[in-house]
Amino acid sequence: MRIIIDGQRMPVQARASKDILVTLKSMSKILGWGIFYDAAKEVVYINSKSSSPPSILPDRQTAAEPIESTRLLGKTVCVDPGHGGSDSGAVGATGTLEKDNTLAISLLLRDRLEKNGATVFLTRDSDKDVSYPGSTADEELGARVDIANESGADIFISVHNDAFTSPAAAGTTTFHYGDAESIRLAGQVQKCLVSELGTRDRGSRFASFYVIRYTDMPAILVEVAFISNPEEEMLLASVDGRCKAADSIFQGVVKYFKV
Repeated sequence: MRIIIDGQRMPVQARASKDILVTLKSMSKILGWGIFYDAAKEVVYINSKSSSPPSILPDRQTAAEPIESTRLLGKTVCVDPGHGGSDSGAVGATGTLEKDNTLAISLLLRDRLEKNGATVFLTRDSDKDVSYPGSTADEELGARVDIANESGADIFISVHNDAFTSPAAAGTTTFHYGDAESIRLAGQVQKCLVSELGTRDRGSRFASFYVIRYTDMPAILVEVAFISNPEEEMLLASVDGRCKAADSIFQGVVKYFKV
């Protein structure tokens, strides 16, 4: 039996037994850790870190921090962290929440874009509903689209985690609504994400999601990885994984603008 904590394999090899599993589950419960046992692979995945963005994100840029470049100067980007507030989104095997992952990645992406001269609008910058507390799904989607359209953004990026009933489902997908510029943006971001994260390339595809159908600018919806897959859940919940995801999306944006 292998034990993987926060994506790192422990240098121990133990025979799977009920006593060991009960002990690990009891310890995890006491410590507030998430745990998932994949019986088919005989792997125990443990998430010891809080998935709450404020406790793991680096501080935002301060006046003393250097600007990286001005290559995105004059560009406006609207970033949409999926779900939030009363809508947790999908939940991982160890209990991590999609809404926390998407917010953390989006905040990191915002900082990277701003350090390179872009103006960034977020549909939410904390764990809250975009429209109002307890709003319906349609109201939430409408509010996100309104923010994007009113911002006058050059591009729109909605950040999500994928999920499926089988924990074996894995990989990265970037969706677009079919117009030429959205297809080009989706292709660039998809290539950068797969290259950096090492995830399965599920391609850039057409989809009719509300937030990319009704926005006025080139728009994409990124499914960074599967939160329902134990290994990819650790990637999404880790500081390193979130930073890589944000940097990959940023690199895709840079390539899209050809700067």
